[in-house]
Amino acid sequence: MEPDRTIAEIEYLASHCWPAKETERYHGWIIHWNDAVTWRANSVLPLAGTEDTLLEDSIDYIINFYKERDTPPAFKVTEVSKPEGLDETLEEMGFQKRMVTHVQTVPIKELTCLDPQVGVDLLRVSDESIDILFHREKRDEFALEVRREIIHRIEGEKKIARVMIDGKIAGVGLGVVEEDMLGLFSIRTLPEYQRRGVAWSINCALAIWGEENGANTAFLQVEAENAPAIALYGAMGFKTKYTYWYRILEDEFS
Repeated sequence: MEPDRTIAEIEYLASHCWPAKETERYHGWIIHWNDAVTWRANSVLPLAGTEDTLLEDSIDYIINFYKERDTPPAFKVTEVSKPEGLDETLEEMGFQKRMVTHVQTVPIKELTCLDPQVGVDLLRVSDESIDILFHREKRDEFALEVRREIIHRIEGEKKIARVMIDGKIAGVGLGVVEEDMLGLFSIRTLPEYQRRGVAWSINCALAIWGEENGANTAFLQVEAENAPAIALYGAMGFKTKYTYWYRILEDEFS
């Protein structure tokens, strides 16, 4: 039976699946920065309190940290973020709530017993396979290059999944194994290939590979407004473990 990971443990493992270029510990908080590209790599993970330091003073430290790097200050908040009252204090200080996201988990055996509906190639991570992962991404070159560096920086076992239909890329995804958990990221089906089992098959293939590499639980992150994805993952057995959101001080950079 797989261990029941706490929210803090999953958040810590997830941060290793998308490692920032710069990481600093401030008491019980972990500060991430990576060229202001992706909130996951440019936000504070408040896993424990800030000891005897006044909360407002601690938040001011964070504001200054990000201001020095010309980046909007941001916190990644969950129901167990520390210290208690952090979310309310951030709201009072003008941090806006953004990107409400569910973290969903499933025992990996529930995925590996499902039948892939189309063939999936699992590729070693390289510049060439990352180009495949970025296929038809609508981002500028700088943002793509920063993401490329982040993926290369991942220390856990990792694979890029690709589905080809009629000689064209139909879907892609990234799998990362950290300890006993498989993280599923950037699962995308190209619009013209939707409803053909592409994302379903990518998740199944990565789950089989993840189990072979020691994972017993799969997790993913899906925005609360993405109803089609939530329906797909629900059909595959995923259940919401918890929800996170970002608190971002956007006014400072408007």
